Amino acid sequence: MAPFVVFPNGVQIELVFTLGGEIVSNRLWFWTDDYPPGSAELLGLADGVYSWYTSLILPSLSSELVLATVVAKDWSTPTTPFEVTTLPAIAGGVAEPSHSANVAISVGFRWPLDYGRLKRNKNYVPGIPYSAIDLNTPTMAIQNTLFLGYADLIDAARLFTPSFYWYWVVASQWLDGAVRSEQFFKKCIGPLPRARLVLGQRRRRLPIS
Repeated sequence: MAPFVVFPNGVQIELVFTLGGEIVSNRLWFWTDDYPPGSAELLGLADGVYSWYTSLILPSLSSELVLATVVAKDWSTPTTPFEVTTLPAIAGGVAEPSHSANVAISVGFRWPLDYGRLKRNKNYVPGIPYSAIDLNTPTMAIQNTLFLGYADLIDAARLFTPSFYWYWVVASQWLDGAVRSEQFFKKCIGPLPRARLVLGQRRRRLPIS
């Protein structure tokens, strides 16, 4: 298990899916420069990410993929609370088979160019419909969906409950092979360009216990 690296006023979001009997997940980081988040703020963030994903990303993914839940965990200390979205599980919107859980489209995230040499976060998007891959390359349609959907998260995060409280950020826990004492982060400026959204193999990730 990865070490816990403190992130004051930072929150990890975990989107937890089921696909072909497997549990897979993706993680996003958010931060506030306002008062520390409590239960209401964590729930507002979990519900906001659920609404963003089910509106802009999930409709273009296979119906075999199910978004089971979204978990928001305060990363200020190892024992701080978490909240789980109150909204129901929902399947992808494309009625065709999915590529295996190990096949995903890699969506890298950008932060200000002066930090370009540091390792950045990414999501490996699961549930890719068969028709969205052409000769081992994501189609232009799925590239556009993922690029525009993730780009929308920059502004969408500012409107999650409470309004103008959350920022989507890119976080780093490691430096030169060593664990940082505190996470380094910068505001996300969006996904990598469409042409760099490529197929990748994802690690199997389990939900937060």
